[in-house]
Amino acid sequence: MRNLIILLDGAADERISIFNNRTPLEAARKDFMDSVARDGKVGTTDGKDYTHTFLLELLTGKPYDIPRGVIEAYGLELPIGEGRVAYRMTPAKVHDHHVEWYYNITCDEEMFLQRAIIKNRSKLSDMDPKILAYHGGKGVLTIKGDEILDLPKPPGPARISSEDLGPFLNFAKGVRESTGGIALLPWGGGLGKVAVDVRRQISKVPDLTVISKSPSALGVGKFLGMETMRVPGFKEGIKVAAQVLDRNDAFLHIEETDDISHKCNPKNKLKLIEEIDRELLRYEKRFRECRVALLIDHGASSLTGEHMCMKVPYAVCGGQWKGKGTNGFHENGGENAPLGTLLDIILED
Repeated sequence: MRNLIILLDGAADERISIFNNRTPLEAARKDFMDSVARDGKVGTTDGKDYTHTFLLELLTGKPYDIPRGVIEAYGLELPIGEGRVAYRMTPAKVHDHHVEWYYNITCDEEMFLQRAIIKNRSKLSDMDPKILAYHGGKGVLTIKGDEILDLPKPPGPARISSEDLGPFLNFAKGVRESTGGIALLPWGGGLGKVAVDVRRQISKVPDLTVISKSPSALGVGKFLGMETMRVPGFKEGIKVAAQVLDRNDAFLHIEETDDISHKCNPKNKLKLIEEIDRELLRYEKRFRECRVALLIDHGASSLTGEHMCMKVPYAVCGGQWKGKGTNGFHENGGENAPLGTLLDIILED
C-alpha cells in the first residue's frame, strides 16, 4: 500500500464568532478530509513556529534548528557553500521603525518589487549577492561572509532600526524608494556550513517524494536527499501526487492555507479549505487505495495573521474507508503523539 502524507500549512486556527465559535477548518465542508478522520486514527502532535522545523523533526525523528534562509537556499538551489550566508527575504512596510509584514501584495506591486531588486542589487555587489524572488514578493539571498544578523522574523509585528540592517541598509532603502514604500527585509540568516555539519548526523531518511511550491518544504527535501517536485500551486500538486503514487510514496505540502491566514480573512480561509477538499475528491478513488495522512504544522490566525503556538491535529487512515466513524478533521483533542514519533505512527498504522 502506498502512502500519501498531506501537510496543510497553517490550517489550524482560532475559534471565530462568525463561524459559531468554530475554526475555519471545523466550519468548512470537507468530505474528503473528514472521511480520513472518520475511518482512521486522530490525535494531536507538537506544532512548530515554521514549516521547515516541523518537517525536519517529522522526517528525521529529531529536532534540528537550521535557519530558514539556508533551507530555502537549498530549495531554490542557490549557492550556499563555504563562506556564504543565506537569508530569507519578505516584503514589509516600515513606519517609524515599526515593521508590518506585507502579505496582501498585488501582482503589479510584485512586479515593481522584482524590478527594484534588480535596480538596487549593485548596493550589495561587494558581497557577491545571489538573489532569487518567488511568489508573493518573497525571496532568498545568499552572500559572501560569515556575519549573521539577528533580524525580526515574520509574521508578527516587530521593530527594526537602521543599525539592525547593517550592510543591507542601502539595499533596503533603495528597494523601498523604488517601490513607493514596500521594503524587502532579510531574516532567518545562517551559514551553509552549519547545515552540512547537521546533515552528517542524519542517517535515516524516509523514501518520499516531496511535492510543493514552497522553497521551505522543497529545501528540506533537497537537504535530506529526497526526490522533490516543484509545482505552481495546490491543484497541480494534488494531480502530481496522484501520479507519483504509481511509483513511490508521496509527501504533498500545501502552502496556500498559511498564505491566506496572513491576509486576515477567515471567510476566504474557509473557502480555500473547501476548494482544496473538492480537488482532493477528484482523485478520491486513487487516494482510497493508499494510506492517507493529514497533518498541520502550526496554527495561523486568520484574524491577526500571526502564527499560533498550539497542539495541531493529525488524522491517518490505512485503507479501511467504511464511513462509520464520527470524528471530523479539525482542532480536536485525542492522544498527543510527540512529533519525532509521528512518522512511524503514520507508516505503521
